[in-house]
Amino acid sequence: MKMSKEVRIGILVTSAIFIFFAGFYFLKGANVFSGEHKYICQFDNVQGLQASAAVQVKGMSVGRVSDIKLVNNKVRVELSVSNKVKVVEGTVAKLISADLLGTKAISLDLGTGQKEIEDEGQLPAVVEGGILDNLSVELTPLITDVRLAVGKLDTALISINTILNDSTKQRLNSTIASLDATMKNLKSFSGSLNSKSDELASVIDNANSITGNLANNNEKISRIIDNAKTTTDNLAKAPVEQTVNELRSAANELKAVMEKINNGQGSVGMAVNDKQLYQNLTETLKTLNGLVADLQAHPSRYINLTIFGRKRKD
Repeated sequence: MKMSKEVRIGILVTSAIFIFFAGFYFLKGANVFSGEHKYICQFDNVQGLQASAAVQVKGMSVGRVSDIKLVNNKVRVELSVSNKVKVVEGTVAKLISADLLGTKAISLDLGTGQKEIEDEGQLPAVVEGGILDNLSVELTPLITDVRLAVGKLDTALISINTILNDSTKQRLNSTIASLDATMKNLKSFSGSLNSKSDELASVIDNANSITGNLANNNEKISRIIDNAKTTTDNLAKAPVEQTVNELRSAANELKAVMEKINNGQGSVGMAVNDKQLYQNLTETLKTLNGLVADLQAHPSRYINLTIFGRKRKD
């Protein structure tokens, strides 16, 4: 059976209209060939949310915003969600920014309840700040701090420019030159130390040896210190003041004796100070020396011995 030309044209037009509407709703995010559930949520401000905006679950598109109305000073948003997604109790509809350009979308944070929400049921609604909003919130205090820092830096630079006059600059140049010379001297000194490293190592070894010997002779050193302490204690206990007083008294008496001798008082003083007596004593000693010599040479002159009654004559 052949179809007439009019029937074929009617079928073609009907198919075109169906394809047009299917494509239209597909572009709007609607799924023509599967069922959908509708849910209602209300916001104080949708921040530019448009109809046909995506409804997402964990970043996946599961529906669309089918209608937006202003009801009793609230924005009523109708969501069309695929019936493959089980929207249970505790699910929250969040208004989010889908990209950096600020495109708004609805994200369903699925709950953990067991009972599914009925068709056209009410979902709690919250507004979640987007990336730009979060950045703005975080950057605002930072920008304020940067402005304050820039202001303080500007003030500091003005103060520095005021301080750094020509005289100060010359002094700074002189200081830098002095620092440069000091660094050169330090470099030279470090080179000298490097060249003397062997000697320094020897000195350190000697110091270690000395400290080792001191540690080994610690007991002897302790005994010496104890003996010194005992000696100092004995000296502290000794009658030093009395002894000093006695020495002072003896010195005074000796001084008085010496003064008397110098003044010619007493036998010693006269002997010391009388020149004639000194000469007489000298002559007497010479005479005695001559007499002793003559006695040794001619003892018979002074000693007469009589043997058997006979007398010897010289």
